[in-house]
Amino acid sequence: MQGRRCVLVVTGKGGAKPGEPGVLKSEVPRWLNETTLRPLILAFTPAQPRHGGAGALYVYLKRRREGAAQP
Repeated sequence: MQGRRCVLVVTGKGGAKPGEPGVLKSEVPRWLNETTLRPLILAFTPAQPRHGGAGALYVYLKRRREGAAQP
């Protein structure tokens, strides 16, 4: 709605135990690939260290087409 094309999603690096993946770290990529969101997502990739590194993702959104119906 605001015309943003890249969103930083902070998931955190891991769970309570060392080496255990955090819930959001493991679930957010799965959610982004679900059939309801996938048409809106161009790509997602781990963030650079200054933006959270392994504990964050850049989510690139597809360009919104003028006049096109978006879910």
